[in-house]
Parts: sequence; structure tokens; C-alpha cells
Amino acid sequence: MDNYRAYVYQYNKQAEKINQEIRDYNQTQVINHYSLTEAQKKRKMEFIKANNSLFVWEYNKVVELENKKDPILPKRRVAKVITAIELTFQVLVHFYTSQLRERNAYLRVLNRPTSTLKNSLPKLRLNQKNLADHTMNGIPRFDFVKRTAKNHVKRLREAGILVNYKKINSKQPIQVNFNRNILVILDGNPPKSQTPNFKGFNTSIKKSLHDNRELDYINLKLNKIRDCAKSTDLNKSGSKPENYVAKEFYGKFLKENFQRTEAVSTPCARPALKNSQDEKNSPGPAEIQKILPGFLKKSTKSTQNKGHVVLTENFLSRIEDEKKLAQKLADGQYNYYTPLPYSYLERVANYGAISFDDFKRVLIQDFIKSAAKIWRNHTVFAGSWKNAINQIKKQIFVRVQSKEALIENLKQYRWRINWARNWFAQNTDIKALFPSLYFEKNRTESCEIGFAGTRRFWLKNLAKKKQLAKKNKEANYNANKRKRRKLEEALNKFNNGQYTHKQLFNYVQNNLPHRYLEVLRHRLDKNKFA
Repeated sequence: MDNYRAYVYQYNKQAEKINQEIRDYNQTQVINHYSLTEAQKKRKMEFIKANNSLFVWEYNKVVELENKKDPILPKRRVAKVITAIELTFQVLVHFYTSQLRERNAYLRVLNRPTSTLKNSLPKLRLNQKNLADHTMNGIPRFDFVKRTAKNHVKRLREAGILVNYKKINSKQPIQVNFNRNILVILDGNPPKSQTPNFKGFNTSIKKSLHDNRELDYINLKLNKIRDCAKSTDLNKSGSKPENYVAKEFYGKFLKENFQRTEAVSTPCARPALKNSQDEKNSPGPAEIQKILPGFLKKSTKSTQNKGHVVLTENFLSRIEDEKKLAQKLADGQYNYYTPLPYSYLERVANYGAISFDDFKRVLIQDFIKSAAKIWRNHTVFAGSWKNAINQIKKQIFVRVQSKEALIENLKQYRWRINWARNWFAQNTDIKALFPSLYFEKNRTESCEIGFAGTRRFWLKNLAKKKQLAKKNKEANYNANKRKRRKLEEALNKFNNGQYTHKQLFNYVQNNLPHRYLEVLRHRLDKNKFA
């Protein structure tokens, strides 16, 4: 990516200079648009329409030639390569490496060389729709549409980053090459063999490196005992050992760092067992926790559940008093209410310490707030809303025993209330009843215009979805069957000698989905060892 950034930096600097020249040209040599005659304006629009698809460099050259006859056409500004296009370039490189990997795997199956000349590298096959819809681990890589992806590719071509553009038709992917100054291909030369002049590796030569481990209390005592076995100074009465100074130094070191207070008379003395004095001087668990950095301290139960507590408190804070809620609905505070996301409700149901009744109350109030959009342009009093709340509590979420079932039923109720809102928006001559009447349980007929009557439309929607899923399944089965037949026909032509390996690969790549390249490789590998 360093080559790409350096190239773009130089290109943008050059674009700034050229844009300044273009501004001077347009101000000094081109006639102002408002000073043109009707014939000149018409000729100008025809020229722009005919040459609109040209890149800015080609367009400006044509403008210069045209302005020699009549200077009525301004030049276009050279657009810079913005930072957002860098991510698009990275994904293009990822696509290219994947395509090369598939190509090489296919050639290895046929026992053919995968190497190629630098000047004849395979082209990148690119579909702008696949670029815009590219995902990584199920997460979309971009937040733009196909048109934006097409503009990014066009800007890269205009800057000379993508070259040798080739387009067959609208159904086939475009083909491009990367600029050789940006995408550098190393020579595939193997490493040079070792000549006899070089010395061989002698395994008999050993180096003694000092022990770089940290000195601890046990290792210190063991070293003293080990040194004691080699020393004879202790046999002399009244003599001091040779490492007496070292003993005093290490004793002071242990006392300051490990809070050891036992006195060692000789370097051969064994470490004393713990006594009451040691336990007093040794740091306890509480003191150790104070010394340790934050990331090594043990997290308490309260800190571990802090996120769950906050989640629970925030969710429970959404429960409102029914009289106050009815007044807010009458005042129109929820006319543009956004319902709670299903992902948030599932997270609360799984990790929040919330009872079933509280969870149900929040979902009922969320549904009532969502229904307020129907009466956005109507005057509804608080009493009507209070009666509607009482009726809704008795109608929805009946015989539901789990939080997951509450969320599934909420999806049905939201669909029905949105369907009713769209119906009233299309039929403006029919006004919705007051909420206390609209949510009556007995209004099951469609002519009565009640919420209970929307259930039949929900059932029709479910049946329609099932029928559509069945049709899609049959269509996918037939499509896969046709694709498998195409693959079999191509393999038969290859076995009969009508297709070369390159023609077979290109046919599968151009006429079948991407996954069939892997299927082709396995089929050829299977036939090879059959």
C-alpha cells in the first residue's frame, strides 16, 4: 500500500497545479455562459452530451480543439483521489489474490506451470455489484451502493491506477490490470545454493550464555547451598566465608524486596520454615491487590455484572405510569416514535435481570407508542388513550409464557399496526376510529375497521411468504440443475478435445457462479486419479 499512497500523493499534487491552470483558462479564454446566444448554448449542450463519458484528460483535450472554432466550452476540473477510495483499492487487491489462487490451483491439477511473464499478468475480473456487496465474516465492508463502487473504479482508472480496461457486455465482469508501478511483482528466482567456499555449520562448537532469568528467593538459596558444597572455609574455626559480603548484600536484598527477616548464619543454612514473624511481615492478599496494576487485579462480582445492571436499569426506566403515558399520547409526543430494535430486546431478554411481567409491560407500552402514528393528524383525548391501553393489555400477549415468545408476537403486532397505518394513508377519505373504539376486541370484520380485523391480513401474508419461499426453492433447484448440466457439457468438450484447459477455465469463470471453479478443480483432480 505504500506504493499506492505515494502514487496518489503525487497525483493529487499534480491535480492541484492543473486545476489552477484550468481556472485561469476558463476565466480568461472562455466566454461566460450567460453571454452566449441560443445557438451557442444549444451547440454547447450537444457537445457535452456527446463527450460526457470521456475522462477529464481526454475531455479537456477535445475542448481545446473545439474552442479554436468558438471558445464557449469550459474545461473540467481534475478530481483528486480521496482517502475513501483506498479501502476500495485494498478490496480489489484482495479480489485479485483470490483469483490468482484459484487460477494456480486449477493449473496445478492439470500439471501445468503457474508462472507468467510480468508484462502478461492475468487481468482482474471485477463486478461492481459484488464490490458494493462485499462482506467480511458476514459484516458489510462498504456502506455504499453499486453506483458509488462504479465511480470509485472510474476514478482509479482516470488516475492511471487501473489500466488496460476491457468490457465485453453488461452481463460480463470488466477486466483491468494494476499499474506496474504500484503492484510490484517480484522475480520468482529460487535462492542460490551454498558454494563449497562457505564454511559449514559445526555443531560441536558451543557457547555458554549467562542465565538471564530473574533472581528469586528459592534460586538464591539453592545457589548458596550449591556453593557451600564446594567451599572448605567453613572447616576453619572462626573464619568468615569468602562470599560473606555477597551474603550480606543478598540478605539485605531479600529483606527489602521479599520482607524476609530470618537471619542466615552461613551460606549453607537452609531456608527457615514460616513462623508467626514471617506471616506478620509478608504482604497479605489485600496489600498485593493494591500493588498490582489494574489489568491484573481480580474483577469483583459487581464489576463483572455492572454492564448487566446498567442494561436492566435502562430497560426498566422505560416503564411509564399509564395515566401519564395516555396524556403524552394525547399531546402527540410519540407521533414519530421509533420502536425498540429486536436485537436490543433479545439482549435484554438474555442478559437483563428483568421479570417476565416487567418485560411484558415494556413491550405493551412500546406497541402503544408505535400505534400513535395512525392518529398523528387527529385530535385524541387522554381518556380515549387510557381506555385503549386497558383494552390492549387484555388482547395482546395472551397465553405467552416466555420472553422469546413475547418478541415473536411483537413482530406480528407491529406488522399489523404498520399495515393499518399504510392503509389509512392510502385511503384518506376514511378516518380511523378513536383508539378506544379501534382496539375493541369484537371488531373482527374488515368492514368494522378495527385492529382485531387485521389478523386475517397477517395470516394471508404468512401464506404468501410460504408460497414465495417454495417457489424460490424450486427456482434455485432448477437453476442449479441447469448450471450442473452446463458444467458437465463443458467437461465433456474438454475430454473430447474441443476445449483446451484455458477455454474450459474461461467458460466456467464467465458462465457459472464463482463456487463452480472449486467444483471444476475437484472434478479434474478426481478424473486425474480415476
